[in-house]
Amino acid sequence: MLSATVIVASAATAAAGGRHAEAAVGVFTTRSATGAERAARARQPRDRLPSAAASALTARPAPAPVGVPGLSLTSSNGLKVFKRPPAPAAAEAYGSAALPYATTRVAVTVRGTPSEAPAETPVTSYPFRATGKLWSRFGGSWYVCSGALIGPGLLVTAAHCVVRYGAGASGFAEAVEWAPAAYAVSGGAETPYGTYRSRYVAVPAPYVAGTDTCTQGGVVCSNDLAVVVLAANGGVLPGDRLGWYFYAWNGYGFVASPLLGDQSVAQITQLGYPVAFDRGQQMQRTEAVGLFYGSGELKNVHIGSAQTGGASGGPWLVNFGTRPSIDGVSAGEASRQAVVGVTSYMSSQSGYNRLGASWFGQNAEYPAADYGGRGAGNIGYLVDHVCGQSALAAAC
Repeated sequence: MLSATVIVASAATAAAGGRHAEAAVGVFTTRSATGAERAARARQPRDRLPSAAASALTARPAPAPVGVPGLSLTSSNGLKVFKRPPAPAAAEAYGSAALPYATTRVAVTVRGTPSEAPAETPVTSYPFRATGKLWSRFGGSWYVCSGALIGPGLLVTAAHCVVRYGAGASGFAEAVEWAPAAYAVSGGAETPYGTYRSRYVAVPAPYVAGTDTCTQGGVVCSNDLAVVVLAANGGVLPGDRLGWYFYAWNGYGFVASPLLGDQSVAQITQLGYPVAFDRGQQMQRTEAVGLFYGSGELKNVHIGSAQTGGASGGPWLVNFGTRPSIDGVSAGEASRQAVVGVTSYMSSQSGYNRLGASWFGQNAEYPAADYGGRGAGNIGYLVDHVCGQSALAAAC
């Protein structure tokens, strides 16, 4: 059975001027997928990525957003937890030319399974293995999305992967499961680290209520993101085995580039499991320049990408990869890889190949610069809402 409640905004949040600052919560106690269901959903994967009108993706990006960029406290490669470094002492990841780039060692950080095949290299190794395939069940049918770890037991994905826009408490998925580092094998997908079941889901309440800031209702919105708490397998949380990413807000890794008309841009790595590629059985990677996009109170990020349905909820990371050693130079805080968004929508126009994500950070619904020391805006609020509960704190 699924129960869901709406958490009322706190006095501090109300004082910050938030129109909406609550989370709709789904608590899952349903059974896991049966063997027959897993076989059926592998044969015919269904995705939940909505299509935006081309007009929603053609406007010129807005000027630089407001708010102080920030970074979460920890990241991990499965062997070691890394704490947020001090402020950078050198040029950040876009250099003095203010043109974003990503320069990382072509190597994995932590080796995956002992005997690796081509399809599982480097997907079963960090940093790739902190991303995986997400399954959600609506009305008895399983749909495929993607998601990434931002804490030992915290997964970030798209809201539309776990709830129907504007449907209220009854719109939540009946069950949610996550398979990290899934990869293609003959006849289907291999899940080298097993499958993790969700035990709690937090989604921005405006999205659930259908009152979110959107230029296309339920598709192009400011708060299409969700934080999922995963249950442990064998007493071990997924991040303690696999590692997790930093998450970031308010334009971490972005810069207003004079070479691009002063648009606020960043180099983005998009990971996901689009069903149009390898039938959704193999993780795909896209490298692109991300453009901050605003229209009225809407805040989004756009990239060029050929990824399709199934990539929904997959992470958009800045500075993705294994950090190199740089002689005599510090790469600085802004060279830390971090999730700054998740895949939210694609164009309804075939071949247009421009995707959008809700901006992680302050917006009209979640205006505070900090929520409980866990970050600003929508992502800070959701993480604080989950991690502030003693029963869920171990996931953080």
